[in-house]
Amino acid sequence: MTDLKSIARAMGGEVNGKLACFPTPGHSKRDRGSTAELVASAPDGVLIRSYNGGDPLAIKDELRAKGVLPERETRQSGNDNGNGSGWRCTGTYEYDDGAGQVIYRTRRLERTGSKKRFVAERLEGGTWVSGLGDVDRLPYRFTDLCQAAERAREAGEPEPLIYFAEGERKADKLAGWGFLATAIAFGCKGWREEYAEAFRGSTVIILPDNDDPGRQFAATVKASIEEYGGNAHVIELPGLPAGGDIVDWTGTADDLRALTDKALGGSLLPLPTLDLAELATQRAKAKRFAIEQLAPEGEVTLGTGPGAGGKSLLSQQLATAGAAGVPCLGLNVQPGPTLYLTCEDSAEQLHWRQEHLCASMGVDMASLAGRLHLVSLRGALDNELCTFTAEGALKPAPAYHRLVAMVQATGAKLVFLDNVAHLYPDNENDRAKVTRFVNLLNRLAGETGAAIVLLGHPNKSGDSYSGSTAWLNAVRSQFTIDHDRDADGTILDPDARVLSVGKANYARKGDLLRFRWHEWAYVLEDDLPTDTRAELAETIKANGENAAFMACLQARAAQGEGREVGPSPGPNYAPAQFEGMPQAKGFRKAALKRAMDRLFMIGRIEAVTIERPGKSARKTILREVPEGSPNAFPNASRTPFPNVPEPPPERSPEHTLDTTYQTGAAHWPAAPDDDDLDWGEEAEE
Repeated sequence: MTDLKSIARAMGGEVNGKLACFPTPGHSKRDRGSTAELVASAPDGVLIRSYNGGDPLAIKDELRAKGVLPERETRQSGNDNGNGSGWRCTGTYEYDDGAGQVIYRTRRLERTGSKKRFVAERLEGGTWVSGLGDVDRLPYRFTDLCQAAERAREAGEPEPLIYFAEGERKADKLAGWGFLATAIAFGCKGWREEYAEAFRGSTVIILPDNDDPGRQFAATVKASIEEYGGNAHVIELPGLPAGGDIVDWTGTADDLRALTDKALGGSLLPLPTLDLAELATQRAKAKRFAIEQLAPEGEVTLGTGPGAGGKSLLSQQLATAGAAGVPCLGLNVQPGPTLYLTCEDSAEQLHWRQEHLCASMGVDMASLAGRLHLVSLRGALDNELCTFTAEGALKPAPAYHRLVAMVQATGAKLVFLDNVAHLYPDNENDRAKVTRFVNLLNRLAGETGAAIVLLGHPNKSGDSYSGSTAWLNAVRSQFTIDHDRDADGTILDPDARVLSVGKANYARKGDLLRFRWHEWAYVLEDDLPTDTRAELAETIKANGENAAFMACLQARAAQGEGREVGPSPGPNYAPAQFEGMPQAKGFRKAALKRAMDRLFMIGRIEAVTIERPGKSARKTILREVPEGSPNAFPNASRTPFPNVPEPPPERSPEHTLDTTYQTGAAHWPAAPDDDDLDWGEEAEE
């Protein structure tokens, strides 16, 4: 019996849950655009889906060639004259009764130099008998149609769309794209009125072959379905060769969806309404959250924050919490598979961060295998999830189809995409395009039930959303992570962070919680040991005094000659002069004196003697040590927090054209952010 491991091994992939995920033929080894699922009712017991243009039947042929699937039968039973005649079976299509029980089948026969033909066989007493006799005729993949209709009724939704093709092979390709698809035996020669009953009340999209018989057949099917109370629409696929069909079409699943939307947009289909009488018998359910108050299931959430704000670290920590089934910073995170995809950090950086997160959270990294999925696309040139035509129409890109396949294969219910600058290819201030892009992700969230968190930077005006307000309008929830700042925007504590909910259709807005960076992870201050909290309190106080002193010194220097201050008691004594200045933030002379002493020690300020032309007196003044000056204290760290190593030089942020990436970090980044650190080089603590 064929098993998923054999399929994955043969195709260079791996097994994730109930799916074997592997590269689509012709794609890179890292591609996971095709999947295989064991389905008893499918031909060979295996259902192949390809999300980036692959041919499921060609993939099956490759599996046959590798000995994973059984060879097609070459000798025919009954009266088909197959013995020794050169005919070979190139497809077997089983028809079921709607409950999964196979009742008859058709077989596609081909021979060099001859037209293909089909034979039918019915199942009697476990034996295949030639011909259909008086067997009830049912549409192909009938169990799929019945189950989809039942799920829709249970959910109170309208019946799903059904795609009707002229042959079984074509229906299988549509099913491989994720559509509900069907056909009938013998194609355009086999239509019977009894088939129409199966489509009563359904909306059917008919895809004719590109020839006169195909179009005539489509017209016959449409009229028959509508006579029996169904809604039918004929869509002719653009660009087909003469006699071509969906198998020959070069379009994608999303192209077909767009054609379908256009066809239905001009119809008179009634809008679905809620059945209030039925709903009155049920208890309403509150919106479920993958992350408490932050990220609702089945929705896109926008997560923003300034450069060096810590969005990436927080996202990977939340993804780790979900995979491990533990809370994060006091917030409940729905347990289950999670996905964190970054376009900015390398695999080595993710490893560095994950090792420290696991240590801080008390989680065994190996236990997260198969549940936490970390993906680095740093350096890839095709990360854009969509493109836009000259008319502004959105077209999903291959990267989007890979993302869909990844979410489906892993079963991830919490997905972080880092970040919008790499995934969105156009002008962030174009409202229409931004809305279409977010709707593309909303569709993925709705189809999978996953909470998708899209990370971005604030716009240039300093608002919490990225680009235009279209980002905020298109999502149902949005949160911001930032440093703890005062009313003037000054960072009070480089390690402290504030998480705020900016938009919440399903929760309460406002500051949600405060936490801090500690030993390469985020923690609640109350969770730290008492002695650590006391040490941090002293450090925070010292940093505040230092920052106030430097702000005062810079303000006096900006006022020009004659406004200098000195280091020694006297008329121009710096602590006395600074006391009462707005920049002093209320600190008294003694606190400013302590700050001056510390700043001397770490090489941030120096005393110099000056003598101006025309004046006989020389005086000693304080000034800020220029960056890179040889007078800087040689062993001083720019980081005033004792538990944090010296961060390496900052690198320029990478971003694409037309994005609104806003640089800016704390003056002394005590908590090195994932945007700024080379995590591959471990610093000594």
